[in-house]
Amino acid sequence: MSEASFIYLSQEDAVRCGAADVAATVIDTERTTLLAYQGKAIEAPTATLFWGVPPEKLKNFVGYPSKKRANIHAGYLDDDGVMKVALKNIPSNPDNPINGKGPRASGLVTILDPETGYPLALMDAMVISCMRTGALGAIGVKHLRRPGSRSVGLIGVGPINQAAILCTAEVMPELEVAFVYDLNTERAEAFATEFSRKLSIDVRVASSAREAIADADVIIPATNVQTIDDAYIAPDWLKPGSLLVDLSIWDATFETLARADGYVMNSTISMERKTMTPSVMVDRGLAKEEEIIDLGKVIAGETRGRREDKDVIVYFARGMAIYDVMCGYRVYQNALKDGVGEKLSLWQNAFWS
Repeated sequence: MSEASFIYLSQEDAVRCGAADVAATVIDTERTTLLAYQGKAIEAPTATLFWGVPPEKLKNFVGYPSKKRANIHAGYLDDDGVMKVALKNIPSNPDNPINGKGPRASGLVTILDPETGYPLALMDAMVISCMRTGALGAIGVKHLRRPGSRSVGLIGVGPINQAAILCTAEVMPELEVAFVYDLNTERAEAFATEFSRKLSIDVRVASSAREAIADADVIIPATNVQTIDDAYIAPDWLKPGSLLVDLSIWDATFETLARADGYVMNSTISMERKTMTPSVMVDRGLAKEEEIIDLGKVIAGETRGRREDKDVIVYFARGMAIYDVMCGYRVYQNALKDGVGEKLSLWQNAFWS
């Protein structure tokens, strides 16, 4: 082959091509969850590199042994015969904002040609990643919230929960009030002002994490908690009928999780991640794998995710590359259609053949 090239999309380019499109991201995320349930998705095991800690700390560690890490993900989708393949790398350090070094994470999504494996597009990952994470929580809200729900409680007001409140409002038109808590009160107040205006709902700043979720019908924590030892959501914080969207993994104690009336996960694929919920719950005997409902089965109309209005449901929303594949492919297609991005050469003439 004489020439290979790809298009590069900056963050601004990706946004221009729909990376921050709330409605489209919710649709993509829900469809991806259904495709995964139908066996039309492949998720490669995540490769994670931690650094800045002694090597012995990395052995059999549950959670995040270091704040400094890089994750490498890969996924494949058969979307009605259209093969979609992509890679995502996402290095991060939660201390970046505190240290004045910008956002917590950066990242790149690479869309691949499903036949040759060559790159078709390289794009900023962060807007796509945050949006699909917020949408992943929202599709759980769509299908699992108690009828009559009117409120959400958000812990953390960073990019993930900024996306989450937008996507939740998209699927929950009856949303009236959001309670928010963040360690940085000034940041929480700015969040409340912005999203009260954007969504025409009442966003109230809470004085504690417990206050933010005590009266909430839907609870969405998106924090930088590193391990289960740092979990803080106690069983008596959750009111009957509430839905806990387990978006950032280690916020709820094992006791809180164990007392729930029902469990749902976005895909059985997530059970392969042995150091994260829900697999840890099963391994510790706190839940049975066959009792954890696949959200795709709910989307397909084959089962219900909630049995009783009074039930407390935990929804394990585990991010996977297949969501970046779907959303990134849409952004790539829009870029081609609109002529956005910079064409870069992989090679003019292949050195090896």
